[in-house]
Order: sequence, then C-alpha cells, then structure tokens
Amino acid sequence: MKSMGKCFVIVYSTMTIDGKIASKIRYSQLSCPYDLKRLHKLRAESDGIMVGANTVIVDDPSLRVKYVNGKNLVRNPVRIVVDGLLRTPPSARVYRLKTAKTIVLTTSLAPKSKIKALKSLGIEVIIFPEGPIINMKDAMNELCSRGLEKIMVEGGGELLWHLFKENVVNELHVTIAPYIFGGREAVSLVMGEGFKTIDDARKLEPLSVNVCECGKEIHIKYKIVDGLTKSG
Repeated sequence: MKSMGKCFVIVYSTMTIDGKIASKIRYSQLSCPYDLKRLHKLRAESDGIMVGANTVIVDDPSLRVKYVNGKNLVRNPVRIVVDGLLRTPPSARVYRLKTAKTIVLTTSLAPKSKIKALKSLGIEVIIFPEGPIINMKDAMNELCSRGLEKIMVEGGGELLWHLFKENVVNELHVTIAPYIFGGREAVSLVMGEGFKTIDDARKLEPLSVNVCECGKEIHIKYKIVDGLTKSG
C-alpha cells in the first residue's frame, strides 16, 4: 500500500479545434498514432484511470495499456468507472476483462441487483450515500485511501465538469486535432452547467506546448492554478 496523501489528478483528452471530443453521432476517433502513444504512456504511469458512465456505454473501452513497451510501461492501471445510477451494463469490457482491477463509484440510488451482479464479477463497488451525482472530492478521498495516488481521467464531458467544478484536477493534457465538428449535439471537452464568468471559472497556466510528431496536432499541458494544493 502506498502512503496516504492527496490524489494527483491528470485529465487527458483529444479534441477538435472547436473544443469537441465527439461528434453529434459520438464519433471520437481523433488521435494520430503518436497521440495514442502519449495517452497509453500516461495510462501506464498512472495508478488508476477514470471514465464516466457514458464513455463505457458508448465506447465500451477496455482501458488497457497498448502501443508502449519497456520497463514499467506494461502494467494496466486500476479501472475506475463513475456511474451514480449504475447505467453501465455488466457485459462491458471494463467488467468482463480481467486485465486489471475495476472499481465502480455509485450511489445508494443504484439498483441493488446491479450492485450484486457487479460484485459477483469481482468488481469493487463503492457506494456513496447521496445521488445520483457523486461528490468528486469524496470520490478522490476514497480512491486515495486505497493507495491510488496518480489518477488519469479520460472523460467524458459530464464527468470532467464535476471534476473541474469540485476543483480536484491538477493538470490538463489536451491534444488539439485539426478538425471542426460543430453542432449543438456534439460533446464538448467539458459539459455540465458551466461557470458563469472568468471570475469563477477554472484558471490554467501552460506547462508546455508542442507540435505533435505527425506535424498536424498540438499537444498542450496545463496546470490548474486556483486553490489547489499541489502534490505528486
């Protein structure tokens, strides 16, 4: 077990120039091969990888580490699914594939039959007393108590809103792909109710800006600068 402390949370996402991570039909394959390697390298370096219920339902990801190799770059992080009502099906790959441990964060509003079904698959289910929205500060405290010190988040937009709203994100790593989706039904990097002005918005400072090896994408690393105690 690792020492107790504050989780260091990194959001990684690839978006279009107009800030969309998926089109109106939920098409989200934006990354070039180099971007995929960056993403999977960060997966391998993290203790846990977090996604929301919509990502599991729409994309059915395995959240395994691929595209990278070498010492300390082949382990699969703990998979964390945030699903306040347990809308995700037990047949999802994050539950059926035994390549890594899976933790589900849900609430007392979730069907007891689904909680039982997931537990029968060997899934750890953490139940929060209120719902359907999970307080992400409480969630990070629970995960950190289990030794997960570095957590990577891959979305989607609703989950990212709650993470930024609760101010638990330390860094944002974003790749800007050379496309425009447009449309009201497309998925933005951050969804939710939104902040009203720049006075209450999350504020970021760039750590690095690089043109991708493909020559077409730009990868930017930001740190969140307002009100966070840095760790990690």
